[in-house]
Amino acid sequence: MADKHDLEGHYHDHGHHGGAGDRHGARQGNRFDPRRAALLDDPQRLEYLPPDRIFELMAAPNGARVIDFGTGTGAFAFELARRRPDLEIVALDEQPEMLDLLRAKPEAAQLKNVIATHSAELPRLRGSAERVMAINVLHELGDEATRELAALLKPEGMVIVVDWNGAIDRPVGPPRASVYTPAEGRARLEHAGLEVSEVPAFKYHYVLLGRRA
Repeated sequence: MADKHDLEGHYHDHGHHGGAGDRHGARQGNRFDPRRAALLDDPQRLEYLPPDRIFELMAAPNGARVIDFGTGTGAFAFELARRRPDLEIVALDEQPEMLDLLRAKPEAAQLKNVIATHSAELPRLRGSAERVMAINVLHELGDEATRELAALLKPEGMVIVVDWNGAIDRPVGPPRASVYTPAEGRARLEHAGLEVSEVPAFKYHYVLLGRRA
């Protein structure tokens, strides 16, 4: 089993968020090494980030488009696709190596409602999503990428941001200095033009819900 501090230690922006380019404003700017991608599929992650709770909070309407911003190897995109075949799920990442690993999974052939998409397609996707999910991504997003995330939403859409809590000591995840406190994460999303509320949810993570202002 991987060392607990490696598990998601750089999960993105796992160094592989939706938008490439300038990382100015990111708390942790390193790109995740695709050679360590197996860490993103470790089932231990789901013990402290249960998908059912995340999807309950996201509350995607029937037939919605959901963009998984910084999907990595697609672990949460596939979990959502299994539970909600009515959704169109866009698994978005900036690293082609990550998308290749996603497409190579058996789930990619079995679940027809997941579309693996490179971040070069961001302009086409703007304003198209009822929901955006960004899981363990915010701490490595630069200001430009955070604005890109917000721009994906339809006027009535919502983004759910789940990230490591920098306000607490944890036996897993990145060091506290590499991630945001809930208040800092909220400020970043508000700076990107979102109205934000916090939802108590997980032991090691905070959850923020953002809507277009």
